[in-house]
Amino acid sequence: MHGTCRDHDGWLPPDQHHARLTAPSRLAALRTSQLLDGASSDVLDRLARLATQLLHVPVALVSLVDDGGQHFPGLAGLGGWAGAQRGTPLSHSFCQYVVTNGRALIVDDAAVHPLVRDNLAFHELGVVAYAGVPLRTSGGENLGSMCAIDTVPVQWTDAQVTTLEDLAAAAMAEIELRSTVRALTAAQERLQQQVERDVLTGLYNRRGFSERAKHHLALAQRTGSPFSVVALDLDAFKQINDSFGHDVGDEALVEMASLLADVVRDSDLAARLGGDEFTLLLANAVGRDLDVFVGRLRAAIDAANARDERDFVLASSIGVASWSPASPSSLPTLMRLADEALYADKRARKLHALCVA
Repeated sequence: MHGTCRDHDGWLPPDQHHARLTAPSRLAALRTSQLLDGASSDVLDRLARLATQLLHVPVALVSLVDDGGQHFPGLAGLGGWAGAQRGTPLSHSFCQYVVTNGRALIVDDAAVHPLVRDNLAFHELGVVAYAGVPLRTSGGENLGSMCAIDTVPVQWTDAQVTTLEDLAAAAMAEIELRSTVRALTAAQERLQQQVERDVLTGLYNRRGFSERAKHHLALAQRTGSPFSVVALDLDAFKQINDSFGHDVGDEALVEMASLLADVVRDSDLAARLGGDEFTLLLANAVGRDLDVFVGRLRAAIDAANARDERDFVLASSIGVASWSPASPSSLPTLMRLADEALYADKRARKLHALCVA
């Protein structure tokens, strides 16, 4: 049979078999599929069921083979521990030879086949007849096998192997489509981050904050849940830049951003609007809760100043404005009120410093 491994034809010596099985490019392609370690796919399961129906066998698998075992993201008819785990170690694998030989492996009767008669898939799983064809990527990497299995000897025909090859092509189309969709989604997320995130600090930028704050306001209007906007900046930031250079100024901004990211919750928003200006949106934080948050933030700044050895001291003026159903305001109004409170705090801090001096 053309393009198949039958009897003694086309076997690889152990060192070549191992080298192909563990090739880094092949393993990288397998990881990209994200279909290892018990993962499943409805589409691949359906293709396996179709294989059992078309070839009149009890078991069919979409098998991906890495350097430690085989994984079955698509299966039909396989019971026991191998079916429950959706995979087996290589000691129970015929599919590994399809991968390393790069062509179909046809086993009419494992009991008399020199390549697999000692394989535990035969002795423990009852794999007697096996027909497997490669699952090959468009880049030429052999990831595994589309295979049909019977518990009794079978004289496989060319037509059955051709059917398996057609099903393998469909399975690979699904696997590569999944990988492509994930890659596109990841690229879109990276692009979205570039558009909405501040490059230096990783916090939201003005655009990212504005878009999410609008959604938060709409939710608050529907549910009546209060929230607060906090405006803050770095005191004496210009002096840091003038005295130590902009690189040190950037370090101060990054450290401040890190402190903010540590103290806010998942439901809150933290953004750098530009320069040394930061803003936060705190969900369900008004009154006493807001005072507790501001105290926690100032304590975190004091702890950072006490812990780190550096030439500058982090200090921040803070202003807050709150939204509630009783006193609703637009976002621009809240941000303006928070800014006004920030500058009032800055004046008070300067006056206090002069009185102390």
